[in-house]
Amino acid sequence: MDQPWLKPLILLRFLPTAAASSLLNFPKNPQSIQLDIVGLLAIVGESAMSGHVQPATASFTALLPRFLPAPQSFLTTTRPWRLPPNTASSVVGICSGNLSQTLNFFPDILHGIDELPRFSIRVISITRPFRGDEGYIKNIKVRRFGPMNMLAVIGMVLFIGLLVEAIVLDDGMAVLAVLFLGVTSSMVGLGSLWSVDLPRRKDNRAVPSGDVVVLGRQGAFLVVRCNEDIARELYFGQERCNYYMGERAFQVIAASATFMFMASVVFLANCTWNLQASIGLSYITLNGLYWIAALIPSRMQWDLGAYEVIDEEMTTAATYTDTLVKVIKVTRETGWIKRGRAVPETEAWDSWLKEAGESIMDAKWDGRECLTRLMGNAPSTTVGWVHV
Repeated sequence: MDQPWLKPLILLRFLPTAAASSLLNFPKNPQSIQLDIVGLLAIVGESAMSGHVQPATASFTALLPRFLPAPQSFLTTTRPWRLPPNTASSVVGICSGNLSQTLNFFPDILHGIDELPRFSIRVISITRPFRGDEGYIKNIKVRRFGPMNMLAVIGMVLFIGLLVEAIVLDDGMAVLAVLFLGVTSSMVGLGSLWSVDLPRRKDNRAVPSGDVVVLGRQGAFLVVRCNEDIARELYFGQERCNYYMGERAFQVIAASATFMFMASVVFLANCTWNLQASIGLSYITLNGLYWIAALIPSRMQWDLGAYEVIDEEMTTAATYTDTLVKVIKVTRETGWIKRGRAVPETEAWDSWLKEAGESIMDAKWDGRECLTRLMGNAPSTTVGWVHV
């Protein structure tokens, strides 16, 4: 007797066996694994490499023929002329009257202003160290044994090893692919090779103190005691990327490297299985290493030995007003606060700054009580923005 309700049960009985046979069907021979798209491994990782372009090309190790993940990150039509600043912080000179609405790249990684606690005040001094026969170090460069230089050497070792393997296995397409990839990395390194160009004071005339205050968006203040030369180099001047190749030469090199890179991808698709596996594993390893390097703080990339930083004091306060009172007592000036727009532009705050300046030496002066009194007697209108 035909019983339709038995059919689903019969199907369920054989379903696990069919699923297992279909899901666990692996190639019996490793060489049957298709690696024709191994060229894609050479171009993945652009998001990690984009942050390494400038430190990777600020050293002569950029000229080494090597394996370099996502070399298209370097193949742009234009080059940046400065390093990325911190746009959330500003800098104001205590006595000089200078003001910068952004914090340059090198003082940003030197101080880590964004890492300071809310409503904190850190006081430091910066001097230029004297190192025996070397004298005063006056420039910034990539660390000799920093992550980018070490990765460049690792990439070169992989390049040499894979080239030898391709020659030993008589794989002509692999030889061409490895050579083109190595030459491409050297070409992009040559086109983008640069050094740090810091602004220098040319005159020796007498100038006010170079002390500055860095204002963080979290209500933190960094008081830096330094001379005007260091203040100009780090805070108020703008560092430049001094490229060794001109703009037109760079564009020619970038265009040539682009075509070489495309040709190398074609050669990779026609290599033997063994070479494709070796090259693919090399790129997977390099991508992992560059991702790890992206997690290393930027300060570890650069040699900032030209500046000696000495911590003098670190305090915190409960409110922004208390923080202002403390930083005024540290700097012994109030003019920079209004110039740096650290307070709203109101009559009440102007009166408060005047009283704060007159009470710098008075340890009993209560800044919060004074502000509450002045705010109660003033209209609640403001001009400009409030620094929080």
